[in-house]
Amino acid sequence: MFKKKNKAWDQINTVFYDLTHLEINTIIKDEMTASKASDSPRILLHEIAGKYSLKLMELEEKYKPEIGNREETCNNLPNRQGEENIATEGSGYYSFRRLSDCAKTTFALLQKNREHVGFEKEEIDSDLMLLKRIETISGDLRAILKTYGEHEKKEDFNFDKKETITKFRGMRAEEAQHYELKPDLRQRMAIRKAHDLGTESIVLQTIIGMDGDITTRISKSFARQPVPFINELHHEAITISVNYWKTLVTILTEFGSNLIKLWKK
Repeated sequence: MFKKKNKAWDQINTVFYDLTHLEINTIIKDEMTASKASDSPRILLHEIAGKYSLKLMELEEKYKPEIGNREETCNNLPNRQGEENIATEGSGYYSFRRLSDCAKTTFALLQKNREHVGFEKEEIDSDLMLLKRIETISGDLRAILKTYGEHEKKEDFNFDKKETITKFRGMRAEEAQHYELKPDLRQRMAIRKAHDLGTESIVLQTIIGMDGDITTRISKSFARQPVPFINELHHEAITISVNYWKTLVTILTEFGSNLIKLWKK
């Protein structure tokens, strides 16, 4: 009983925090597609895992002389129960654990040998931060999957295997729903944000608290060579987001007040 109350209270606290803090990110992408992101959490997770795996391979190739090859860095990580023969194209609990471990290992090796790397300090720092992002977010997504029992070894429909997601994509909507995740609002937002950020460079980030505290982070490379158009775009995004935020908070406040009035009657 107490566990349920604590869990409900934690959810209220996290929702309250989300409502009282606004985050605006401006991202530089190499290229973009006009296609809309999938509404399926399973598909989004699979796309995130694919992006992370590809980026890790790119970074391992880039820093190969300093950190060794992929076989030594990631594929030889100790196997745990249920992780045997997992395809790198998977997107289940153990796939994200392997991605997290691989990013952590690569980060440590690159940090240790960075004085021998023939790239600019800022470029190395940027890659280190990206590795840390992959490690952290993979851990967060793994925690979400664990709440659905994804850490338990499964023989059928194991999303750590490539063929499972292939079968899932080919199913009729009614049948696919049986294997689909049913995340709550905060979990869905975490998955969506991870998908939106991907492995792209964040050049500007502004976080606004309801108490008036504002924090803006700027990447070093962008700070040294700012692009006026991007600065203006970020400023406009802040204005639009704040106006939407105020409207949302007002609606929820009025809704809460009406519920309290009804409860008191």
